[in-house]
Formats: sequence, C-alpha cells, structure tokens
Amino acid sequence: MTEIPQTERALADPPRPDVPIPTPLHPSHRQSATTSDKMAKSKNASQHHNSQKAHRNGIKKPKTNRYPSLKGVDPKFRRNNRHAQHGTMKALKERKEGKRELA
Repeated sequence: MTEIPQTERALADPPRPDVPIPTPLHPSHRQSATTSDKMAKSKNASQHHNSQKAHRNGIKKPKTNRYPSLKGVDPKFRRNNRHAQHGTMKALKERKEGKRELA
C-alpha cells in the first residue's frame, strides 16, 4: 500500500457529520495552555483605614493668602487696580492727618 500525502488524504476523505469541525478562535478568545504565563491580577483600590489615618492629625482647610496673586489676571484690570489703590492710600493718609472728612 502506498502512502498518500496529507493534502490528498484530506481531499480524499469525505467529511463525517458526527465529528465537529474545529473553528479557529480569535486571539483574544484563546485560552493559554498554562496559567503561569498570565499576569497576576492587581488590586484596584482600597480605602480601608485611610479615613482614620487622615483624621488623626485633623483634616485642615488649605491656607489662603490675605492678598491673592493677580498673576494671570486681565492686564487692563491690574492697571486700573494699581491706580485705584494709590488713590485709596492717598485718601487714608489725608484723613489720618485731618485734611479730609469721611466721604
């Protein structure tokens, strides 16, 4: 008996209805042979005990400056503000010296 090559044998044998035909799976649906090559699952987040630790020294409000920075403020406003402050200081000085009455 002569040996039939694999490709011709597949063509020669008729398909059998009782044997399911394997279908190729998408790479994301394949299951690996071993579990060791999978990455370990990591913990997303845990808030346990963190609230207690935060309150240990008290949750404080952020410190605010008496005069907040004008960095990034409209230049026209800053220019006018500078002149307005100068006038206010001038009026306070005159009032302190007694040259000016309350407006």
